[in-house]
Amino acid sequence: MGEDWNGFAAEVEAALRSIGDVSKPNSHPATIRKAGVGAPTNPWYPPGGTPTYHQVVVLIADKELRDVNGTLIGMTKRTLTISGAAGVVPSDDNEIILGEALTYVDDDADAAVEWQEVISVRPLAPAGVTVLYAIDLAS
Repeated sequence: MGEDWNGFAAEVEAALRSIGDVSKPNSHPATIRKAGVGAPTNPWYPPGGTPTYHQVVVLIADKELRDVNGTLIGMTKRTLTISGAAGVVPSDDNEIILGEALTYVDDDADAAVEWQEVISVRPLAPAGVTVLYAIDLAS
């Protein structure tokens, strides 16, 4: 008998939502901003169109990096974990803000928000069903 990975993904989403407020350590609401779709006006500019915003709950893990000899090098890697059942598939061209659950931001407010760049996304997908995403942020 096979495992119900879709059921596990739903349980993970429910667990993250239950602890996803700023009063809990390392768990926060967050918003992922996906760039608009459309041809840019210049090849060096980002795509045109209106960006979309997706609310998620993230768990935050910070890891201090070491060199090959094991000595701390004074850098920290921040990894976020979100549910695969959150309704959004993150990618490395997205941006995220922690501690905010936004559904829409106008152009003026969007420019004032300190978005963090997503540098890599790794899905955890046993049996082809994405249960979690690990998202690394730029330092």
